[in-house]
Amino acid sequence: MTTPYTALSEMGRRPALYGRTTTAALWTDPHISGRMLAHHLDPDVEAASHGHGFVDRAVTWMRGRFDLGPGSRLLDLGCGPGLYTVRLARHGVRATGVDFSPSSVEYAERVARGEGVPARHLCRDYLSLRLSERFDLAVMVMRDYCAMTPRDRLRLLDVVDRHLVPGGALLFDVDAEPALERVREDVEYAPGLMDGFWAAEPYHGFRHTFRYDRERVSLDRYDIVTASEVRVFHNWVRYFDPTSLASELARGGFVVEERYGDLTGAAYDPGADSFAVLARRG
Repeated sequence: MTTPYTALSEMGRRPALYGRTTTAALWTDPHISGRMLAHHLDPDVEAASHGHGFVDRAVTWMRGRFDLGPGSRLLDLGCGPGLYTVRLARHGVRATGVDFSPSSVEYAERVARGEGVPARHLCRDYLSLRLSERFDLAVMVMRDYCAMTPRDRLRLLDVVDRHLVPGGALLFDVDAEPALERVREDVEYAPGLMDGFWAAEPYHGFRHTFRYDRERVSLDRYDIVTASEVRVFHNWVRYFDPTSLASELARGGFVVEERYGDLTGAAYDPGADSFAVLARRG
């Protein structure tokens, strides 16, 4: 029989690095994905996505920087509810979004169909994506790259390579080294932790934060205890500097061409919590 002491001790034990991943559960659970969609659609919330003002500026910059317009083809990996795809499609870009959150994809498709813009949204795991179409630009926003395991990041680069036209590019942002320095190992407990985010029914929520300094990784482990079950979610984050990111991309056959402060094309800031890169096949 598991005692409360044993259960709490297990929650606080440092997990093996990337020993467990729960990304799919986070985005496909009906309640959690619904809450994520609400965050996406709130124009002022910087949670599941950037605020809508940022998205507007990013789309304007992308259109100018990559000459995106009628006939251009864009692939958005982890597209959510189509905040970027629909905006770009309004300018004639043939935008394809891929996400495995059914609620987000359904919303994006409803908006695209309602506006009659050339955007389509597929409910799939982009790590196993195989489309016949090729794209001029692939994008991944909100630092999704850093939430994957090292193996899956290399799988992603292979997927991108298969789907780019010759000379096509990959644009994405990452969590940066300075952000790790602000991570503190600690514990948080609350009934209904994060305002009911984790379950529709009443629950007790525990968050344990761990640092893996040598690997430049952090983990937020969430244990969600309801009357009927205990669910565990692992939120991994890998923090990069330009050198470590360029080295990893090189292993996947890509070369960093440009570096930015973010996806609006801002200047790179070595002290900031994130940065963005443009990479092409080497």
